[in-house]
Amino acid sequence: MPRAKRQPLKVVKNGAQAKAESPAKLVVLAALKKAIGTMDHIRLRSLANDYCETMQPLREDFEKSLLVPGKKVVRYHADSDSEDDKYGEKESTSEDEIKDEDASYTREHPQRRKERKQIAVADDEMVPRYAAASVARLNSTSQLTIGVIANGIQVNNEDDFWADYDEPCHGYIDDLMDELDFQDGFKWSCCDELGDAEGCKWTKHKSDLDVIAPKPVLRPQAAPKSKTKRKAEEGVKGSKNKRRA
Repeated sequence: MPRAKRQPLKVVKNGAQAKAESPAKLVVLAALKKAIGTMDHIRLRSLANDYCETMQPLREDFEKSLLVPGKKVVRYHADSDSEDDKYGEKESTSEDEIKDEDASYTREHPQRRKERKQIAVADDEMVPRYAAASVARLNSTSQLTIGVIANGIQVNNEDDFWADYDEPCHGYIDDLMDELDFQDGFKWSCCDELGDAEGCKWTKHKSDLDVIAPKPVLRPQAAPKSKTKRKAEEGVKGSKNKRRA
């Protein structure tokens, strides 16, 4: 009986994948970097929106970099009394914690049903990672101080810091408020400290996304008078005037 022909050995794959080569970093022209750095912010945002609508990889990168789920947002009540201590207030980080607080309050005070407060965003809703905050610097009397520039900071014209600065040539001084190299040229209006001072008093970081506020009260609007009724009233007045004449 002839022996069966030996089959060739099969190559056994262990599932290991070859290390993917990282794509080469594209070279950005210095002129393009300068154009982006000096571009008007409105035009820059417009270009970003246009490219997100036409370039899927760019849009996905923007979503990963600029968006987070709502459950990542630290929430607190808008009417908090502990703004003086920015580290002292207990903060709610999810809808479940807020619901537990409401249920506990209802059990302890059954005669006073606590009204649920609305939350700006849901846990599974995507929201901006970076939000503009309504941060205000306060003076010792806890009154909001508004300076020439936002956040209570204003140009320091008392010293000679800006003596050799020419706005037509170098740009507006107000645009340098957040630049570290120019903090000596600004002062806080509440305490006369320089721009890089630690501060006399601060509120907590607040944005429209993380504030738990009472539901707005909708007031009924008065219905406009009917034109037919107005014409009828004018007709009655006209007939009375004719009788008097």
